[in-house]
Amino acid sequence: MNKQQLRKEYLAKRTALTGDSYTVLNQQLLQQFKTLNFTGVTCIHIFLPMISRKEPDTQLLINWLKATHPGIRLAYPKTDFLDFTILNFFDDAGLRLEINAQGITEPVKGNTVDIAAIDMVIVPLLVFDKRGYRVGYGKGFYDRFMAKCKPETRFIGISLFEPVDSIEDIDNYDIPLHQCITPQKIWQF
Repeated sequence: MNKQQLRKEYLAKRTALTGDSYTVLNQQLLQQFKTLNFTGVTCIHIFLPMISRKEPDTQLLINWLKATHPGIRLAYPKTDFLDFTILNFFDDAGLRLEINAQGITEPVKGNTVDIAAIDMVIVPLLVFDKRGYRVGYGKGFYDRFMAKCKPETRFIGISLFEPVDSIEDIDNYDIPLHQCITPQKIWQF
């Protein structure tokens, strides 16, 4: 299937999740996330979830990281819909969050993060394939952002669903993940 078909199908799958199944899947994602190797990681970029769209609840991951890895700094994205770029802000005393016109909770004030400081990126997606390619919402924010990260930055997707075999219309702008966490396992690419 192509990206457009997969996007439609997996948005519908998310919408169809019951409250209880969504909660269980997120708890399973958290258990898988806890098994990642955080050695040498000093800064993680992590998106803030749109719970109303049943995105993976990264707030669970954020709370766990703060409790168990207080030395790792967290950075949250602010999207610019004019040029489809992402600016990162530290989770610190200067951070102020608001919900934007697209329904995304993001920074409106705070201390920006140099992209070179980011060691790991938790990447949003709707679906991924067994080669590590992903389908997002279709604007290319994360592919542009990941292309600017330092070569050793780890890209880790987070998905409520297992992968499809292949995404048909991958192109030169698509950047593969290094790993993808699902409720059942961590996929390595």
